[in-house]
Amino acid sequence: MQTKTSSVMRLPVAVRAAALAAVGGTRLQKEFAWMSWAGTVWRLEGQSGAVYVKRASHLAGELDRTKWLAGRLPVPEVLGLFKAFGDDWLLTRAVPGVPLSDRSLGWEPVQVARRLGEILHEIHAVNAAGCPFGEPGIGHVLIHGDYCLPNVLVVDGRLSGLIDVGGAGLGDPQDDLAAGVWTLQYNYGAGLAREFLDAYGWPPMSDKAIERLRRRYSR
Repeated sequence: MQTKTSSVMRLPVAVRAAALAAVGGTRLQKEFAWMSWAGTVWRLEGQSGAVYVKRASHLAGELDRTKWLAGRLPVPEVLGLFKAFGDDWLLTRAVPGVPLSDRSLGWEPVQVARRLGEILHEIHAVNAAGCPFGEPGIGHVLIHGDYCLPNVLVVDGRLSGLIDVGGAGLGDPQDDLAAGVWTLQYNYGAGLAREFLDAYGWPPMSDKAIERLRRRYSR
């Protein structure tokens, strides 16, 4: 869930300077901030593109995971990690695409659910050898860790970006499946879980089992 605000929130001087250097020009042309479960996020636009700033208590883990995932999955380029006002501030370059649930795609919820499942299957198939994050175990794969619709970006239906990867690492695929079921119900209501799970390739589940899976994801 995101609560958006158009009011300009305060950015540390060093963060603003680094953002301006990344987008070029002499001033930021547009800035927009909102609150989310992940923390406070800014989108800053300038002459040559856009960057994002995330403010939260601890972001070093997300920085390390984002760097490790680079070249394996389409994640943002990390531009810097700053400390100010008692928090971490992570600066990344914007990745192309729109969230999978964005209305500009013109997709019906069923199509969104299927593509969400297909993309998750692709993520879990990535070679995770040597991954220093998460817990190795039987059946464990490389998971996103917060596989919700706003964190999956696409261009022409193809995966173009994964964001908020602070929970990525080796883990049980059901953790991501649970998030997928949860995010579909949160955004569209019940009834799409089977489309999502079938597209992923997960064995058939009863209604009760699907509900238990959904509840596995906690906010």
